[in-house]
Amino acid sequence: MMKKERILVLGMAAVLLTGCGSKGNTSDSKEGENGEVTITVAGFPSAEEAFESAIEGFHEKYPNIQVEYNITDTTSHHQALSTALASNTGAADVAMVEGGYIAQYSNSTALTNLLEEPYDAEQYKDDFVELKWNQAYSVDGKRMVGLPWDVGPATYFYRRDVFKECGLPSEPEEVTELMSTWEGVLEVAEAVSIPGERWLVPDAVDFYRMMFANRDYYNEDLTLRLDRDGDTECLEAIKKIRENGWDMNVNAFSSEANAGFASGTCVSVPLASWFGAALKTSVDPEGEGKWAAASLPGGIKSSNCGGSYLVIPEQSEHKEEAWKFIEYMLCTAEAQNTIMEAVDYFPAYTPAYEDPLYEEEDPYFGGQKTRSLWVDQIEKMEPVYSTMMDVTAEECITSTINGCLEQGDSPEQMKKQLAKDIEKAAAELKEQWIQIYKDAGMWEE
Repeated sequence: MMKKERILVLGMAAVLLTGCGSKGNTSDSKEGENGEVTITVAGFPSAEEAFESAIEGFHEKYPNIQVEYNITDTTSHHQALSTALASNTGAADVAMVEGGYIAQYSNSTALTNLLEEPYDAEQYKDDFVELKWNQAYSVDGKRMVGLPWDVGPATYFYRRDVFKECGLPSEPEEVTELMSTWEGVLEVAEAVSIPGERWLVPDAVDFYRMMFANRDYYNEDLTLRLDRDGDTECLEAIKKIRENGWDMNVNAFSSEANAGFASGTCVSVPLASWFGAALKTSVDPEGEGKWAAASLPGGIKSSNCGGSYLVIPEQSEHKEEAWKFIEYMLCTAEAQNTIMEAVDYFPAYTPAYEDPLYEEEDPYFGGQKTRSLWVDQIEKMEPVYSTMMDVTAEECITSTINGCLEQGDSPEQMKKQLAKDIEKAAAELKEQWIQIYKDAGMWEE
């Protein structure tokens, strides 16, 4: 894990354990003389564009609630939120929390319990993707601190034009079938790759990482569980990809990878549905018709990758208005679908899927019905158990497996080293999570 990310996780853990922030009322929200209330919404990029796209409908329903935004990069936002909750001052009325960090906050009394009146959030439970909904509960199930905004179905994006050029099947159903085994993945990798000039993916390790996209590293007994169906075959495949120079050996979000996506020299990447928006707007805006989306290769099961939540800090002076904002934006199909069309955040609110736009063809993806594909994947997702160690474990996958590939380790050696590195890196957080169980009277030695 990067140093700044480790500090962020430990800082949030401190908030979770201390539970401060339950009495103060020091947010920046404002109340005007005519009864008009201004709430502040804090988040990371795309949030303001997303909410502003749906704000007209919100104002029609709540004309006396005005909204101001405090938008920063994802890391800075979470650091500021953690500090504000710990110090009981300076938090916004509504704050985003990236899905990987929701477990850091789920037991904190510094955030409002949305199960209580007047929120009664559980009335919406059956309307949300179960995997996402369950992650916002405290360990004892008595508190729920956030509502899921979006879900990120894990997807294999590929350049259909390069696949065609190389004589490979290029339609999504055909590609899904061809790459359903690791032998098929290697066949495609060899066909599209020109060592030193063109590569299958930025980082072959991302295939293995997608086996853990749900961030389900531990069971409820806090036993690390790294075994996955087909994981040995996956590790053997990525080892061969690296040995043959069929991946760039760079981060998927690096400038080198982005340049490769746009030029066609990096042919594919396994990521979440939200990467489709990045392709359209910043990575390859000239790529209309060149890209397509398929299910994850190698038989990897349908998984969620990312997504965010909205929470209400207990220190907010206008929690009821903050809830009205969250309720409208996340619990109405009108707002969720307006937001999706604006920024491609795929709703975790499932009634939104009843709209005909989920059967529309996407010109950028060659007329493919990508939203229909993602709804199908979401329906196959299963609930998982989340902990505050998950982000640390995820970081270890990238660093450890890449290190093992450099050493030429076998799949068995890779898995053994990964388990060792995760347990070491997450040891302090695990102790804190155990303490949360003890405080709830739910831990037996």
